[in-house]
Amino acid sequence: MLRARHGSRALQHVRSHRRRGRDKAQLPALIQEEAGINVSISRDLTAAARHSAQVMHSQYRNWIQRDRHAAWGQYKRQHFTIAVGGGHTVKAIYRAWLGDHHNSIDWIRHVRFFLLEESSGEPAWESAEQTLVTHFITPLARTLVRGKSKNVVSRALGLEKPVDLDDIVDALIARLVNPLNLADTRRALDRGRTSEARRLAQAEARRYQKHIRDRLGGSMSFHLIVSGIGGDGTLGALAPYRPELSVREPQVQVFPQTSGALRVALNRGVFTAAEQVALIVSGSLKLKALGRFEMEEVAPFEQTVMETPLRILRETREIAEKVCIYADEQALHFDETVFEYRENSAVIRNKAETREGDEADGVHALLMLGFMGLFRFTNLLIRLPSAWTVSALHRGSDAKNLSNDEIFPHYARGLRKAILKNWRRGRPTPVASHSIGGLISDHLLLSLLDDYDAPIRPYEELKPENRMLVDALRASGMICLATWAPSDGLNTGENVKAVWSHWRGNTPLDFSGFERIYRGGRQGPLRLVEGIELEQGASRMSGLDRFLSRWFARPLISGLNQGIRRLLNNRKLQQRMLNSESPYILRLVNGRLLKVASFYGLVKEINASMHDPVAYQQRHLKALEILLEYDIPSLTLVHEDDFLVSARRHQEEHHYLLQRRLEKEKVRREAQLEVPAHLVLLRRTTGELQLDPLNPHLLFMATSSEGNGMARQVTSAMTRFVHQTVHRATRDGQVDTLDSVDAWMARHGNARTGSKVAA
Repeated sequence: MLRARHGSRALQHVRSHRRRGRDKAQLPALIQEEAGINVSISRDLTAAARHSAQVMHSQYRNWIQRDRHAAWGQYKRQHFTIAVGGGHTVKAIYRAWLGDHHNSIDWIRHVRFFLLEESSGEPAWESAEQTLVTHFITPLARTLVRGKSKNVVSRALGLEKPVDLDDIVDALIARLVNPLNLADTRRALDRGRTSEARRLAQAEARRYQKHIRDRLGGSMSFHLIVSGIGGDGTLGALAPYRPELSVREPQVQVFPQTSGALRVALNRGVFTAAEQVALIVSGSLKLKALGRFEMEEVAPFEQTVMETPLRILRETREIAEKVCIYADEQALHFDETVFEYRENSAVIRNKAETREGDEADGVHALLMLGFMGLFRFTNLLIRLPSAWTVSALHRGSDAKNLSNDEIFPHYARGLRKAILKNWRRGRPTPVASHSIGGLISDHLLLSLLDDYDAPIRPYEELKPENRMLVDALRASGMICLATWAPSDGLNTGENVKAVWSHWRGNTPLDFSGFERIYRGGRQGPLRLVEGIELEQGASRMSGLDRFLSRWFARPLISGLNQGIRRLLNNRKLQQRMLNSESPYILRLVNGRLLKVASFYGLVKEINASMHDPVAYQQRHLKALEILLEYDIPSLTLVHEDDFLVSARRHQEEHHYLLQRRLEKEKVRREAQLEVPAHLVLLRRTTGELQLDPLNPHLLFMATSSEGNGMARQVTSAMTRFVHQTVHRATRDGQVDTLDSVDAWMARHGNARTGSKVAA
């Protein structure tokens, strides 16, 4: 997912500077993502701002030594031009400039500031000029006077003696700042003269545009733009669904606000024309915007710009490579929510990472990951439709104290409670499970039975709460993301043999495992073929079960767990992990995961999944029958080269479900089915299979170069499946109409997602 090449000499300078070993503790890695953008992660806003300041300083030094001699126009040859926005994050940049570079940059002689926007007056508005003057110009004056004396600074500014600090501040403002003036506009609005105010704002926009073009040329290309971003992807005055977003020519535009105020601001074309754009990102709820900036959308590009204006910086690869994002850890974090329910008179609380959707009471997708399921759904939290609320459910700590037979039913009850809580509000709640999460989904379906051996009752005979769960699943659907079943353990054993043969005898790699998993199907229920003996797998895992029964097992594993957590609390190590050459999503995931995951819980889950594979396999097949009986839509996604999960098993199960559904609905083709049973088989894009057992299984968070492509395929298939399922439920009166679903159906029609192979 990474590229080694970088878009500017300044960035290359910083990298070589880092390689020489200078300032290693202070300077994080600036890593280029697949989309072309450069991302740096720091432990806090202060560190992020210092890194941005360091890169800016490198760009300035390059300009001094080389670049300005080839610049267009006298002004850009004499001055390093910076356009700045306002806000909290930009203040941190100013502090970094003052702290690290007040003396290494000739601010008076070389640097000139322009403003991204100004307003005629809005509640709690702090203008870019006000922020610049208060938090940089004024303290810069004090710093220069302390370091060089009042007389030296006065002479540099052309001031006659005697002068005081206020005189120096005023002179610095006049020398360094190119202001926007909306005082007349503000007065006209105060008097209720709206037409006059608009005329005055337009006049100031034309004046500022001419002012910039006289100095920078028609491209209005600044050396550097510095800005924060909004949680919805707002960039300067460029907010979602603004008609001004369609103007690509560099201009200064007037942006009317719903409050009646008027903003004059630099537009889209100015951002894309800049030589470098530094985005300082801090505070919660920014990951959604950043993710939508990076992802490859299936929607038309201009539509995505309207939804997330930050994407204007993705218009071309050349533009994206000029973008540097300096983020702190808090910015790349989703809020935690809590699902609470009672079980045996005890209150059970399960946490979830939740990205709130734009649509009130709209789709709320619940994601259940496999082993160590913390933070691993970040890609889906980012990439699934912004209208949806998406929650990645954690396991909680209670299961560590449960027996093998109780663990997965316990998880399933938590999932069940979350579904019913949403459904009582009328919210469609699709469930997506990955890997070992498939056992949890199976037990969710099995919770509709009186016990595991009980017959599947007709819908009308179910208890009211069970009917409610069926209704919720019918209206929303179930999604299997390379879900695991006990037979996959032996299938993986076959793949291990293939890898060993490859190493020893140079045989071709093959992760397909057993040629066939099941027999039966048309004439009766599915049964494992001869040669797949699950009892053998159980005997191999018995050693782990015996180990966990010893008194020292838990303290031993917990001691190792605590030791790793103490190690990870080291600030230098944390920053080193954030500097690793991997996508920013995974740099965050790995650090957070190891700091909070329970190794003992992980081992307990592994043991629970394998301790009675015969019974669990029977339960898995019964769950398929429950899907059929209660007409629950299903979507399965799996990679053909999945090392840990058999793609052939999924294909055979899909074929069985499909044939049974065709018979039940009395139709001939999958496209005619009212209740879908879809399969998407992902395939590698390269001709040769890589010795990379984990990435094909991860699908949506793979670290290989195909990771983004797989994530796009997964999210696209999930989006289509859920929208079509909810649309049918709306048509049948099961859920209220949702604008997001109607809009999606209007764009994509009634095309059905049949079984397909994805390249």
